[in-house]
Amino acid sequence: MKYVGAHVSATGGVSKAPINAHEINAKAFALFVKNQRRWDAKPLEKAEIEKFKKEIKEFDFNMDYILPHAGYLINLGNPDLEKREKSYNSMIDEAGRCEQLGLTLINVHPGSHLKIITKEECIELIADSINNIHADTDFINIVLENTAGMGSN
Repeated sequence: MKYVGAHVSATGGVSKAPINAHEINAKAFALFVKNQRRWDAKPLEKAEIEKFKKEIKEFDFNMDYILPHAGYLINLGNPDLEKREKSYNSMIDEAGRCEQLGLTLINVHPGSHLKIITKEECIELIADSINNIHADTDFINIVLENTAGMGSN
């Protein structure tokens, strides 16, 4: 069986994503678990989590084929410690949201050296962040999405 889907809207709550995926006959889908252009978000409400899981079952989606995408502000390779910590905390929050929803994956653009540090130093910062995120969460797996052509990624 092939699992084909799209990045679907979660506007109005994450429970809307399975409905939107079902409406396009998707067998898999991606979504944002919070606003992708903000650092913070209110916690997921228990009712919204339960509704998401109910919709997943109702439309027979396999949790292994749902790929949440982390916010665009995250830069786990940021040379600035304060900004990297902000990214780390945002990533932890998003990973926690995924785990609350029963999702095991989260996709992220790992980061950028911003032409301030070497690529090797940036990769080391990203690797350290990912290792710490895995240690600080229960079962999330991070999927790295490349960002070719940016010149500093």
